[in-house]
Amino acid sequence: MTSCLPPAIALAFVRELSTDFRAGIVLDEALEPLAGDLELAAPARALLEAHARACELRAGEVFAARTATHAIVVVTGPHALPAVMRRDIRTALSGLGGAQAQETPFERPEGALVKAVVTASADAFRRHRAVSRSE
Repeated sequence: MTSCLPPAIALAFVRELSTDFRAGIVLDEALEPLAGDLELAAPARALLEAHARACELRAGEVFAARTATHAIVVVTGPHALPAVMRRDIRTALSGLGGAQAQETPFERPEGALVKAVVTASADAFRRHRAVSRSE
């Protein structure tokens, strides 16, 4: 992915490839939301601020990755494959502009931050399911 994707398309890329995507958000360099589930904005920001030096975070069903210009935080169900999910998020980030999709070491964030992101994703997940059923 060498072209610059809009944030909503980058997140849709991750959503379509994941078998268990629940919610996700794309943030800019100031950690302001650009696309995705706005319910995740505050807890995703707290998670990324607490791990300011980490390029990738992973804890259970929460995956996050960032570059100098963007960050993506995704909540999945229990059936997502961690290595695949991390690769898909890195690829989407590279599509947002300039970053390499190479593997980087990841950190495990503290449980309270992860729980906040997962809790915030519950409403977004229910909303997505309701839309899917009505189609």
